[in-house]
Amino acid sequence: MRGFWAAIRIGLLDMRGDMRRFGLLIACLAVGTALIAGVSSVGASIRQAVERDAAVLMGGDLELSRADRVATDEELALLARFGQVSNVIDTNVRAEAGDLDAFVDLVSIGETYPLLGRIDSPELPAGETPFEFLSEREGMFGALVDPLMLDQLGITVGDTLKIGSTPFEARGALRGLPDAPVRGFRLGLPAVITIEALAHLGDRTSPLPGLGTFFRYKLRLDGRDVEAGKAAVETALADPSWTVRSARDGLGPMVRYYDLFMRFLVIVGLASLLIGGVSVWTGISAYVGERANVIAILRSMGAGKARIFLHFFSQVATLAAVGVGTGLLAGASTALLALPIVGQAVGVNLPPTLHVQPLLVAAGVGLIIAFAFSYLPLQQAQGISPVTLFRSKGLAAAPVDWRALLGSLQIVPLVLAAAGFLWLAVIMTDDPMLVAAFALVSVLAVVLFRIALAIASYVLERLPEPKNRILRYALRDISGPGSNAPSVVVSVGLALAMLVVVLALEVNLRNEYLGASVFDAPTLVASDLFEDEVEALQALKNEGGDVTRFTATPMLRGALTAVNGTPAGALRPRGPEASFLLSGEVPLTYRTELPSTSRLVAGQWWPADYQGPALVSLHQSLRSGLGVDIGDQLTFSIFGETVSAEIANFRDYSWQGGIDFLATFSPGVLEAYPATLLGAVTAAPGREDAVERHLAEAFPDVRFIAIGETLEQITAALGQLSLAASLVGGLAVGNGLLVLLGSLATGRRQRQADAVITKVLGAKRFEVLGVSVVHYMLLAAFAALLANPLGIALAWILTMVLLEVDFTLNSITLAAVDIGAIAITGLLGATTILRALSPRPALLLRELGAE
Repeated sequence: MRGFWAAIRIGLLDMRGDMRRFGLLIACLAVGTALIAGVSSVGASIRQAVERDAAVLMGGDLELSRADRVATDEELALLARFGQVSNVIDTNVRAEAGDLDAFVDLVSIGETYPLLGRIDSPELPAGETPFEFLSEREGMFGALVDPLMLDQLGITVGDTLKIGSTPFEARGALRGLPDAPVRGFRLGLPAVITIEALAHLGDRTSPLPGLGTFFRYKLRLDGRDVEAGKAAVETALADPSWTVRSARDGLGPMVRYYDLFMRFLVIVGLASLLIGGVSVWTGISAYVGERANVIAILRSMGAGKARIFLHFFSQVATLAAVGVGTGLLAGASTALLALPIVGQAVGVNLPPTLHVQPLLVAAGVGLIIAFAFSYLPLQQAQGISPVTLFRSKGLAAAPVDWRALLGSLQIVPLVLAAAGFLWLAVIMTDDPMLVAAFALVSVLAVVLFRIALAIASYVLERLPEPKNRILRYALRDISGPGSNAPSVVVSVGLALAMLVVVLALEVNLRNEYLGASVFDAPTLVASDLFEDEVEALQALKNEGGDVTRFTATPMLRGALTAVNGTPAGALRPRGPEASFLLSGEVPLTYRTELPSTSRLVAGQWWPADYQGPALVSLHQSLRSGLGVDIGDQLTFSIFGETVSAEIANFRDYSWQGGIDFLATFSPGVLEAYPATLLGAVTAAPGREDAVERHLAEAFPDVRFIAIGETLEQITAALGQLSLAASLVGGLAVGNGLLVLLGSLATGRRQRQADAVITKVLGAKRFEVLGVSVVHYMLLAAFAALLANPLGIALAWILTMVLLEVDFTLNSITLAAVDIGAIAITGLLGATTILRALSPRPALLLRELGAE
């Protein structure tokens, strides 16, 4: 045992003067570990919060909703068999008080709402239900009103306001709803009334097109598992028009966006750790090669292979502990700071909490990576014998004898390390397919690089040598014996492949967050505009003042009556959009050009001068919601007349851009029917209030509705995620460059010795440097040639399967990364021999021999 600790102590003392050279190795391990620790901690907090507060967040165990009608008595009786039921109706109306108005997100509640939790209002008595508190008193119903709406209307609690042209008493300020997180993004300021009061509204028309009424039913299950209960309810209803959601399903789009971001971070973490492993491999390989003389001396003094292994393993373990420990500290600290911010964005309480399991998993993955990638250099160290002192001057370690290694028990630790990594990765990602694909691609990449390099070397040896002296010597260095080409190509190739994956995913993630094009969310919208009002607003925009953008879209109403000849009443829609389209008269429009906030997902947009048969463009959700495809026929009833149109395309529109229409017709179909105009006004930043006041004075008969603030809050949250994705992508690029630097250390002493000898034989300084630059640039270009298609293919698979978003590729960014990597590799490769060209050759050779 004394010998064991003595070997460790000597190993650590031997490394004491070389700690700075391992900075790159430590940094790479720290980055990968930090990403995995941070994302795993945030993910664990979200999962724990959802599991802990699922029923409270939902206001029940399950929520059922549809957009076309209320539940029938039979359906309510069926739901009652599963547990307690409460109902809510969401819609949008206008509120007025004197000359002031507001856009209302109206929540109408039933007698039993809420099943769980409590409406937050200081005026609501503790022993009274919200339904009783808001019931009719002295001929007037009550409402709980958002404080911002009270200010906007210039009223206080106890005053009267009109909601949907019906008087209500503002009986309290509404600070929050118990199920607010699952309501998603809603336009307007919230107000709560009873369902009984909703029936008395004089005007239930939504001020904006496309904002339908949603009928929601909360269900608290009687002792059933939530997922089992959800399946049983869906089976019992047997109606795809119902959307049944659990708390996790209903937490709104921000949870999905954070899920996407965390999946992206997991991929980046795995890629960073793989890149860190490559750094460990190249760094330790170079270190072992440079310490060959020390190893030979230890062997000549009687040290066995086990003693040599322990000597260097103690050094690797120390470096890994420092790198992984630093990463854990950084990841845990970042998670503690980020949890409240993420929780506020997704509507879930996420207090700063440390989770032990994610940190242990991250530490385990980092340590295993460090061991697995250092194991082969440690085997090389054991193969160095005392005779090395009398042969190669210890300038390099012998290559790994793969046949002997695979046929011995020495391979067992490597197999166990690989199995441990896969096990921990599955725990971390909860996705065995992702881990298996990542591991398979990594192994195939290494094999591909080695085979391709062997073929390239074989071809180079048989090609006639070029006349250019610098190029000739650079090619000889690549294909000659003792070349560092394999380590450089594999390390640079793996780093570039992982960078391609990360950058491609980052681009697709940003496109999903913010859309393919950048645009401004409208500040104000107004419906039922006349031509002269549109002309005046356009003139206001043309003046170049505070109004920076104005668009006007024709709008009329019609009802979908048949699909391919099947009456609408016989259809079984899926999803809220399809149910809304079949709910009766809905807003329709016609356009010549595809809006900038929309993108086609299938089919072709019609030409601007199209005059052919009627065509219609549908939102992409209607493809599955109605079970239709391009070429199918839709029949509408518009002002009592039948209009049939063929589906030309499906499109998706970025909701950050404001309001759009589920169905858009081609030109020459609807122009003959009476239509109003929907206008959208965008104000200059910081001038929103001034524009709103000016429009109210200039157009007293037009009701402008402010939606910009809500849309900007949503877009800002996604913008933060987009920025974070870009920063993480940049971090991965930096990590890859660190590995690139580390890979150049392999064989440094041999290259310095060769450079000195070449200079002694008469080569000029710039020729020696030129050979080194060309040598490394050729290797990096070859690695990039292999890494790009491999990385793009893996990125496509991960984008389509894991992230489930559309795949696009930013070729300019990838080309810039490739060119940068090639240039940096060449320049930094040349710097590794600068020291050999500065002093007198004899002095450097003496130093190399003495080390």
